[in-house]
Amino acid sequence: MSIKNVLTAAMFKRDEAGRTLMYPNGGMGRGYVVPDAATEQRMRSALMWLVIGAGLFGGIGMQVMIIVYGQASEWTAEPWAVAFAALVGLCAGHRLVVRMLTRRLRVAQERMGVAEAMRRQAEAMPRWYLWFIAVFSPLMVVGSVAWMMIGNSVMKYPLGLVCIILFGATMGQAIYGLTRRPQT
Repeated sequence: MSIKNVLTAAMFKRDEAGRTLMYPNGGMGRGYVVPDAATEQRMRSALMWLVIGAGLFGGIGMQVMIIVYGQASEWTAEPWAVAFAALVGLCAGHRLVVRMLTRRLRVAQERMGVAEAMRRQAEAMPRWYLWFIAVFSPLMVVGSVAWMMIGNSVMKYPLGLVCIILFGATMGQAIYGLTRRPQT
């Protein structure tokens, strides 16, 4: 499966009538009927670049924030406000691009849901990646618990809890993907 299909697997599905439905805002968002295969490929490409762009923005932006303000556990109100403003800007940009992509598409009546979106994503991921996540997510959960117990930051409890939830969810998704996919 191509990287484009892996990154956009949670945003597309087929309904009972065989039509392709696109959920550009994820499983909780509104779905749209994609009229043909060529449009589907264009939409998949655009959404793939949105995902990659958001990852790059977040990764590079976080590194810049750490260089400028230090570790997140030591941030004051100013860096949190900057991070929040950047997140709001990213979300607004995403919404604008999605609105442009879906301008002439018919709204689908069928919903997807977060659980189905996570299942679809897990089923599309390469087996090696699922194994990597299944092995390292529990280590990250243990590391987060240890940091909460021995860290000296004011933010150790809320950030530790967020990390435990995040890595627990990714571990569950990886295990689901490994158990549901046929052996190849």
